Amino acid sequence: MDVVAKFAAVVDAHSGREGAGLDSDASTPQTRAYRQVAKQQLEALRDECFAARGEQRQSSEAHWKAESNTWDLVERLYKLRAQALAESQDDDMSDSDSGQGAVATTDYVAVQELMGRSNLLAEYMEVKRWLEETAPEFQAVETRKGYLFYTRRGIARSGARDSRIVTEADPDATSRQRRELAPEDAEYSAGLVRTLYEYVRRGRVNNAIDLCVESDEAWRAATLKGSLVWRDPVLEPSDIPGTRPPHTAGNINRALWKHACAALAADEANDVFERALYAALSGRIDEVALVCEGWDDYLWAHVNALIEARVDRAILDSDLLYTPAQTAALGHVPSRYLPARDLSQVIDALACHDSPALRYAAAEPFRRLQSAIIVDGFPSYLDEYAQHLRAAEPTDMDVDLLRVVVHIALLLRRLGFTLPSDAVADVLESYIDLLTRSNRHLVAAYVAHLPPSRQTEAYALFLRGVEDPLPVRMQLLVLAETHGLDADAIAKLTAQLVLSKHATQRTAAAVYALAEPIEHTSDAESELIRAIEWITAFPRLYDYALVEVCNLARQFLLSGRTNAAAKLFNSLPDDFVQSEWIAKARLDSAASYSPGSSVNGPSLAPIGALPEAMSHVHEYIQMLSLCDAYHYYSTWAEAMCKRPANSASQLSARMQAQCLEWKERAVQTTNHAILMFRSRLIDVDWLSPQSLCIPANSFSDHSQTSRLEELSRLRELYIPETVFRLHSILFDSRDILPQNLKRSLDLAQLVADESLGIYHQLAKPTVAYPLGRLAAFLGLMRRSAFEILRIQQLSQPDKPPLLADSAIPTPVGRRTVA
Repeated sequence: MDVVAKFAAVVDAHSGREGAGLDSDASTPQTRAYRQVAKQQLEALRDECFAARGEQRQSSEAHWKAESNTWDLVERLYKLRAQALAESQDDDMSDSDSGQGAVATTDYVAVQELMGRSNLLAEYMEVKRWLEETAPEFQAVETRKGYLFYTRRGIARSGARDSRIVTEADPDATSRQRRELAPEDAEYSAGLVRTLYEYVRRGRVNNAIDLCVESDEAWRAATLKGSLVWRDPVLEPSDIPGTRPPHTAGNINRALWKHACAALAADEANDVFERALYAALSGRIDEVALVCEGWDDYLWAHVNALIEARVDRAILDSDLLYTPAQTAALGHVPSRYLPARDLSQVIDALACHDSPALRYAAAEPFRRLQSAIIVDGFPSYLDEYAQHLRAAEPTDMDVDLLRVVVHIALLLRRLGFTLPSDAVADVLESYIDLLTRSNRHLVAAYVAHLPPSRQTEAYALFLRGVEDPLPVRMQLLVLAETHGLDADAIAKLTAQLVLSKHATQRTAAAVYALAEPIEHTSDAESELIRAIEWITAFPRLYDYALVEVCNLARQFLLSGRTNAAAKLFNSLPDDFVQSEWIAKARLDSAASYSPGSSVNGPSLAPIGALPEAMSHVHEYIQMLSLCDAYHYYSTWAEAMCKRPANSASQLSARMQAQCLEWKERAVQTTNHAILMFRSRLIDVDWLSPQSLCIPANSFSDHSQTSRLEELSRLRELYIPETVFRLHSILFDSRDILPQNLKRSLDLAQLVADESLGIYHQLAKPTVAYPLGRLAAFLGLMRRSAFEILRIQQLSQPDKPPLLADSAIPTPVGRRTVA
């Protein structure tokens, strides 16, 4: 399972509780799951061999480390913020750190009371711990017994003294005598103070103290213990947080100790890491900045200074039971850096730092995200990030950062934090766009998190581009329903998007060219037919689908694409034609103008709910009948072409049997073809408003105007063609069914019948036939009449011929206009 799928699984596991209320622990399982995914990727990366790709490995490791740290930061801070909001403690932003008039028995009590009042300080403490715990590993110096072993040995050898080496082995000897330690001791001392600083930088003061004790530098351990605030278990309340010490601990004169640390740190004669060590313990920035290597180190130095300043002020402002040593007379150790107002000021300063490397680090994508989370500015960051996504090219998009931002936004929204809804929707849509390329089965899960007004369009746009086989497409639609989306609305909109993409021009008749049934459909036609499959996915949409099927079939037929219309009808589900549709159609037909037929259904309302809805049932039936009849015409023509040849005057018995067999089949095929053309097309007054049961008041309805115009054009195109094909069937079958010759001539009476008005359609000019087709039809009638006279002449050879064979006219051909 890839990272995207793992994140989706976490989202799914915690879905259904969005906006349920603030809970300080609600984010913990989700953020830890995200962090675990990032850590797994980092561990997998480290297990691989990247001997030839060192830079790529380092870049990948840095990314997954940054992502893991980001999720850790989100868990820490938003757990605090959720708790603060749930308890309605809003005084953190006012930063009211002063006491409330109560007596604080110890420094520790004063600090705990401050932490209880100031949520902002609690966040600073959590940021400091985050920076400490996510700091990179380092190599600690080894423990060495024997304080200044080599220096003391040199002192003991009175004749081997070096003028550069101290003569006394005490902690202040180097500064007092302005001399050095023995090289071995100096080297170890430098490594020791660097290790002590690295321990403090990582919040491991106890490890630093233990190292001093184990290295026989108890005096240095004592200096480090001066950072601990004073506490007395006898004086502290029983409900005070933390583990109660068995005896008095900490530094009762911590302010005096910090002043001494500041003076030591400011002394440039000391080792740079020793200066940084005591500067960090006293809350100074100047000397810590000397050893900072990156954005994290600088931020830690400033956060540490902010916390120390607030703790000092809290202790100073508290009414304590004791009076600590005064430091006013000692003066002030100058500092180039003053504690910042807040972390926003610190982060802004780092972004504009003099160091190009630091500015570059502050501008890194995950650093900017972490900065926004630290200062509680994620909503503003989200707005800015959404604007960036709108302007960015897809190839310039950091897909991993997008994934993290999206899931942070979903998490915070679920917890009840206020986020800009448009920005959330925009980043979500960008992420969804990525999913459509390689994780399509996850799209529905994320579309469900969009605002309801954008869900249908977003998923429909996705489905529009899916060209997989039908089962795959239907599975994607089912997934939408599974995730609570409006599958019906999505199916309808998807179909409309595809249909509008290939919308047939209203001047479709100008490109009319009648297709043969065996012709293949174009890619565009196939795509239009597949669009209908979206709205036939659920039986409950069949009523709606029927209207769209009729609309598309009309467009196909207006272009002469009977093959595409037939393919459309054949693509519909087996149960598409509902029995109640057929029953209602028959009832309507029986009570209406002409004989009925059978087939399919309506629009947005249930069948029969509206009078005009039933007209689509009749329209479907009649257009399907046209496709069936024209397809059967090809079957009949093929059968007629298979007539056995009469090459000999006397046929063999086998040939006679074949002829009889063919004639029997031809007779059946001919009769069925005639039945289809008469009963299902001509006799029903094909696609007339009366035969479709279109209510009279629909003629003034603007929404029906376009449909009525298209139906009228279809009648102009296909009624003459149907009459011509019926004449062809009757005339060309005269040898096997002699009575059909007379019936072909009787078509004149059918055309002249005023109730059907077929002669009107024959007389109307069209683009394909500018002069109409009435003259061509009269030519067919003349041909039938001459054929009848010719047969009569043959039956009475004693009479003179009426016409020469050459006088029999040839039917007027049809022009196809492209």
